[in-house]
Order: sequence, then C-alpha cells, then structure tokens
Amino acid sequence: MTMASSNSLIHVDDGFNEYESAAKRQKSTTSKVWDEMTKLECENKNELKAQCNHCKTIFSAKSSSGTSHLRRHLNICLKKVDKDISQYTIAIQPSLGGVPFIKNYKFDADECRKAISTFLVCGKHSFRAVEEPRFRYMMSITSPNFKNISRYTAARDVLMYYAKERDHVDENWKLKKRIIRFRALFSPYDCLNIANELVLCLSQWGIDKKIFSITLDNASYNDVMVSCLKNRFRANRAILCDGAFFQVRCCAHILNLIVKTGLELADDVLGTRRKIFYDVADKSFHLNVTKNLRQDVCVRWNSTYLMLESSLYYKDVLDYWGQRDKDYQIFALSNEEWRNVAIFCKFLKVFYDVTCVFSGSNDLTANLYFRGVWKVHKVLLDTVKGPYSFLTPMVKQMQEKFNKYWVEYSLILSCAAILDPRYKLNYVQYYFTTIYSIHASNFVEIILSHLRLLFDEYVKKSKSTSSSLAESSNVSNKNHVDSSLDEHNVNSVDFGGDFDESDDYKWYLNESSTRSEKSHQIDVLDYWCKSSVRYNELSLLARDLLAIPISTVASESAFSMGKKVITPLRSSLKPKTVQAVVCLDDWMRAKGFSTEIGSKNDEDAEDDVSSIAF
Repeated sequence: MTMASSNSLIHVDDGFNEYESAAKRQKSTTSKVWDEMTKLECENKNELKAQCNHCKTIFSAKSSSGTSHLRRHLNICLKKVDKDISQYTIAIQPSLGGVPFIKNYKFDADECRKAISTFLVCGKHSFRAVEEPRFRYMMSITSPNFKNISRYTAARDVLMYYAKERDHVDENWKLKKRIIRFRALFSPYDCLNIANELVLCLSQWGIDKKIFSITLDNASYNDVMVSCLKNRFRANRAILCDGAFFQVRCCAHILNLIVKTGLELADDVLGTRRKIFYDVADKSFHLNVTKNLRQDVCVRWNSTYLMLESSLYYKDVLDYWGQRDKDYQIFALSNEEWRNVAIFCKFLKVFYDVTCVFSGSNDLTANLYFRGVWKVHKVLLDTVKGPYSFLTPMVKQMQEKFNKYWVEYSLILSCAAILDPRYKLNYVQYYFTTIYSIHASNFVEIILSHLRLLFDEYVKKSKSTSSSLAESSNVSNKNHVDSSLDEHNVNSVDFGGDFDESDDYKWYLNESSTRSEKSHQIDVLDYWCKSSVRYNELSLLARDLLAIPISTVASESAFSMGKKVITPLRSSLKPKTVQAVVCLDDWMRAKGFSTEIGSKNDEDAEDDVSSIAF
C-alpha cells in the first residue's frame, strides 16, 4: 500500500469497490412492479422499455414516467394468473388486543442471506458453517424456499454487507462509537507509517477535513506520529488553531500511571483457598457467594481495588477462617490492618469511579473530564494532609506523577465543561477556587481566552455574512460568547452515586447571584442542536468539543477481539475479510445484536469495568 508523495489527500481503492458496486446495483430497482415486469435493452440508451411477464405487452419505462402506469396494467392484465402462493406462508401473530390475526408473509432470499451474514459475524462462526448438514437441515425446516449457499458465497455476502453498511452516515447530533478500520500494519512500524495509514483511512471515509482532535495514550512514539499528522492536515488547511488542541491524551491511561506509582509502595497481604472459603461464607454466614473474591492482577491497578472491596465484604468470614485454619493464620489480618485496608479501599474508590466515567464510549465524557480531574486533585491534597500517615508516602509519589500531567488542566477539555449547560462557568470557577484560592481567576481567564480563540476560528469558517456574525468574529468582542454561556444557567445537577456534587458547591451556588433552576439529566448534544438557530457557530463548537473521547479504552478494546475473530476455524481469512468481520460485528452490536445478553447471570461473570485499566 502506497501513499501519494504530494500533500494532497486522495481516495485509494481499499479492495471493496467491487462489492460496493454490486450492492448499489441491488438497490437500483425497488418497486414491486419489477417482480412482474422485465426491463428491455434498447438501441437508444436514453429510451427504456418494460415488458409484462404475463401478456408480453411493452411499455415505456423512463424514470420520469414513474411506475404507476405499469402498476395499473398489472391490476387489469387479462393473462395474469393468481399470485404464486408457493412464495407465501400464513403467519399467525397476536394483535395488540391479544387476538391472533392472519398475515401474509413472503420469503425474501436477500433478507435471509443478510440474516445469515449477521449470524456468522456476530456469532464468530466459521463461513464453513453454512455448508454443515445440520445448518442446511435447520434452514430447510425454517425456510423451505431458501437455496443453500457455499462458504465462498457467505464470505462474499459479508463483504457486500460491509460495503453497503459503511455508506450509512448519521448526520444527526448523536454520539456514536464505531470501528471504521481494522488492518495489520506492515514494516517498518514507524510513526510515519502509522500516520500514513490513519490519513488513508480518513481519506477513504471522506472525513479527512472534519477531524477536530485525536485521542492517544502517552507512548512517546505517538507524539512523533501526531507531528506527522499535523503537517499533513496543515497542508490541506484541515486543522484548527494550527493544531494547538489537536492531541488529547488518554485520561484513563494517565490515571493508571498515577495509581500504579502509588501501589508500588503498597503491600499485598491477602490470599485464600477458594472452595473452602465459599463453603464457610455460605453455610456459616449466609452470604451471597455470587459476589466473588477478586485476585490481584499486576497489570491492572483496578483489580487491586476490586480485590480489597470484595475482601471487606467477606471480612467476618476471613477472620473466622483465620482463627481455625492453621495454614491461613499467617495471612490473617489484625484489626488495625483491616482498618487500613478499609481506608485504602475508600481512597482507591475515587480513582476507580473516575476511571469508569472516563472510559465511557456511548455517552459524552469530555464534559465530565474537569470534574473527574478535580476530584482526583482534591483527594490527593486532602489525603496528604490527613491523619492517615501510612498513606502519605504513597500519595506523595502519586502527586508527583499527577503534577507531571495535570498541573494545568487540559484547556480543551476544561472548555468542554463550560459548554455543558448544566455546569457553565460557575462550575469551573468554584473548583479552581477550592484548589488555587485567590489565584483561581488566572486559570479561569486562560480557559476563557482559549475558548474565545476556538470560537473565533469557527466564526471565520462560517459562510454567514450577516453583520451580527461579522461583529462577533472579533476576538476582543467577548459579549457574544460570554452572554450565550451565561444563559439558562443551572445551579444543581443530579448525577447520583458517589460521583455526585459536593455540598460545598451546592452552597456556593445558593450563595451566588445566578438564577436557581432545577436540572435534570439531559442530552447535551441535543441541547446544542436546538440552540443552533440562535448560536450557530457556538453550537458547532460545542458539538465538536463535547464529542471528544477522553480515553482510548474503547479503541483499545477492539484489539481484544483478535483471538475471537482469528480462531482455528478462521485461520485463513484475508485481511479485508478480517476488517469486514470486525467492523460489521461492532456496527451490529451498536444496533442491538449482542452475544453478551444474559452473561451477567453466569456464575463466574465479571463486572463490565473490571478490565478497563491498561
């Protein structure tokens, strides 16, 4: 695969064009009259004809004429016999009132093939499954009119289905998470090669001039790769503010580094024997043993928190066992140690909750970044000054790592908090005040100045020529931005759980001069969509800012699919087939096709967030 030597981005065939054209040919005739009419080829290509399959009468079939005259003929055609009932079955379905009614059902071969493609992709089945005698027997019973297909046809159907589905673009203001490319890189595995592959992908999807930011982890080679991307996008004028806000660092990855730095100083003091332990918990203490004890995993800091949390739940069982089992007595904890475990677990819970919020992929997270970072910053400051001296050395190590990344909160994501209509500027002002006291106004002004800079970029891109917009394009004119941010201000937000607002912040809002207005959970993007008529440029800025993913957890999870896609029964798939299968599986899951339904009831089911840390 090669890239153009020039700076221009070009569309390159990625091997799916033949399947795209086939998919488009299938959509060319959708009217039911073509089930009983045949198109005829004419010498004059501008003149189209259609012939009735029953009486062989020829009609004009120009697109401008429509198909109404063909439908009228079919209704009165004397040679037309009764409908072929071989393609119909009688389906009895319950009505709304519970009374069954009879409905005609026509077998659709295309829909059946599409359903088989979904079955193969979402179920991780081999294409050879369609050739198995038991599969064909099942299809002969459920759909007698279905014609058996080979594994090669099944693979071709999946490729056509993928080519068709990737043309569907949602233009509504709805947040979507999709895998759009899954391909192996070829050597050399350098930053330039990765950047070229990303640019190629964006160009093929037609979004190379619509990229606001890119979220990456903190690997050093990513910084070089981002520089390559910036140069490519600058050449095409497809980057805001000369790339000042282009790169967003994965917040979940940074949290992981911070906590692991502290955990290096923590001791591992817990070990159990599984079966005997659960027997004691069930029979002697009548506990719900479906809540499993967690074992620590050295590469996942959150496993330490989950281990401590479940250990505290089983504290009485562990004490009981420690008094009676000589093999376990050396691991038994004293009351003082249990107290320290409880304090340490409560301390880690803040980081665990923030990581869970940061790792979301189906809801907005950019607007939650500022609050999450503030909670981490505040708990570090409070703990190092607190009465628990055993935590002090660990917390100081974590503070050093925190200051390395977040001594100045990310400007672009702090702007996103201001653009959340439930927070606005008051939120940022208050939390900076709790950290920096009288110097808080300096940090707030820096964020506002960058927000105005971004807004000015959007005004410059706007096609509107009205005088009001021309005035607002001046960076020094702050009224348009600030007034729109102050409207519909809200004083309280109901988030529930341990991630709720502090009482101090609610008191601060009650004491402030802003309007009191009760807030409910709202769709923030929908709010700005409805506000786009009044605040055109600001709403577009809010849409792009709020849609920024603040972690790479969702994209990293795509790589865990490898062993499920490339199985012993799928070991010879071509690269483009692997890409089609991975992308289609992700898209189908987004539509509700999931193989995970019911997994939470399994005895050994794990929490969804148990593996979100790297």
